[in-house]
Amino acid sequence: MSDQLHEIQQNGAHVELVRWLTSGVFTWQWWFLLAGLIVPWIILLKLIDRKRAHVIWFYGLMILIITSFTDDLGAEIGTWVYPIKLVPYSLISFPFDFSVVPVAQMLIFQYFRSWKKFLIALLIQAMIFAFIGEPFSVWAGTITYYGWTYYYSFLYYIFTGSLTKAFVNYWTPKKSNSLNP
Repeated sequence: MSDQLHEIQQNGAHVELVRWLTSGVFTWQWWFLLAGLIVPWIILLKLIDRKRAHVIWFYGLMILIITSFTDDLGAEIGTWVYPIKLVPYSLISFPFDFSVVPVAQMLIFQYFRSWKKFLIALLIQAMIFAFIGEPFSVWAGTITYYGWTYYYSFLYYIFTGSLTKAFVNYWTPKKSNSLNP
């Protein structure tokens, strides 16, 4: 039985590689994904508050962990798939999980320190990502949803950002992060 499962897995990996090589890599969508992985980090490196960088990076790491775990879970159970991927063997979307979402939320965390301003900015980011960015990604064919809605994503962004801010506020010394002006 174990040998049969291994053979099925090897065949599936080969099919995925061929599919990626013939219809994924170097398409305009693939270049879009590559830019989505690189450009946000360039922006962050230019804008990050060096005095608070350690707290901002901590916040971003928490967002990255939550987002990549959630993305992996959703892909594993078939809630969404990525027809065009940056790399062939991955259930997750690297640009989304490792760049776009963490960097956007890190910048919100940096610039909007009070809870009220943070939540307003997070609400705007969630609306843009869920109701503009995700429909564009579906249209572009970089993601396909099965039972997932943009409204769920909207709530996810708000929940994740808020929970992470509360966690970081609790676990970092007040004098080093200056979260409350």
